Amino acid sequence: MAITKEQAIQAIRDAVHQVVGEEWAQEMTIDGDTTLSGGLELDSIEIAKVIEIMLKRFPAVDFENWFAQMAMERIVGMTVGDIAAFIAASSPELAA
Repeated sequence: MAITKEQAIQAIRDAVHQVVGEEWAQEMTIDGDTTLSGGLELDSIEIAKVIEIMLKRFPAVDFENWFAQMAMERIVGMTVGDIAAFIAASSPELAA
């Protein structure tokens, strides 16, 4: 079954909650337009932890290759929606 962008956004929300703690994360609005560093104020270590959780949650998604093609500034500036769209676009492969 394909993963929708909204389902992927929820998975990212869950990962952020895991990394920064429920109480702090509950105060934040996390949607497709939220940036990892600016909107969520995640530092590089926290971003790496969120990505690590996504790697475990979606092992068939080729995050490594996707991120390897980006400059660090692009990764840090990406939105939750950017990541969710990539997961959703990769989801037909996950169903196979």
